[in-house]
Amino acid sequence: MMLNSKLITAFAIIMIVTFAMPSIVLADSDGDYCYDQVGDGHFCFDTKKECRHDQKNDQIAESPCYNKDRTP
Repeated sequence: MMLNSKLITAFAIIMIVTFAMPSIVLADSDGDYCYDQVGDGHFCFDTKKECRHDQKNDQIAESPCYNKDRTP
């Protein structure tokens, strides 16, 4: 019975971390190169190459990659 309780607790912790991780990563992304998405979305990357790759494959991208530090 004790093993089941530990197993369920471990599984619950893994599930919480798994679902929380994408929001933590997106909230912490502070890259220099960004592009805008339809609506209010925008994504930023550390390198221009990463930004261009993602932007090119994003069906709802509405801007080219730009350096957020150099835009007014």
